[in-house]
Amino acid sequence: MCKTEIKRSNRSREQRSEAGSSQLSEFGAAIFLLFSCVVIPLFDLSVVPVRLGLGKSIVNNRVHQLAQSECLSDAFKALQEGDFHNGLTKIGGFTAKSTQLSLIATSVKNPDQTMIVDRPGALSSDWLPGGNKGPCLYRLDLTVDAEIEPLITAKVPGVQIPGLTRAIPFHLREESNWENMGCDPLSGEFFVNK
Repeated sequence: MCKTEIKRSNRSREQRSEAGSSQLSEFGAAIFLLFSCVVIPLFDLSVVPVRLGLGKSIVNNRVHQLAQSECLSDAFKALQEGDFHNGLTKIGGFTAKSTQLSLIATSVKNPDQTMIVDRPGALSSDWLPGGNKGPCLYRLDLTVDAEIEPLITAKVPGVQIPGLTRAIPFHLREESNWENMGCDPLSGEFFVNK
């Protein structure tokens, strides 16, 4: 090889390395923006639907168990005494703020008429089986106000953005048909109101 060919090849290497380094720095910045503005936030928020699905499953399972109680007072007692809140917090990033259990009686003849009670013994005699509003459909309704956190929350003072700087509030509501329509042979009370 002659000296002129060597000089040309050295110049072309210098030109390629300068152009290549600028392309690399531009590509690196684009990759950084892609990851910091798109990939990481999507990955961060992708855990929220998973936690929400697990929470809905636990609430649905619990209201179904409560609907199988012998009497309504047992269902209310089981909700207060059980480890329902512990099951929700075991999900991680799921915080139950409040829970409410109620019984909804709906008239089959007139579905627009309903009565909602939040304690045992509050159902009037018109709404009991064989009453004036009957026949009725009885459902237990369990509502949970919860907050679900993403994987990472940014701590920015004075800024409250759900999913970015604080947890996302959710309202979960599940229903299950009351199963024990019997009557207590000793007291004569219906189990749905006892």
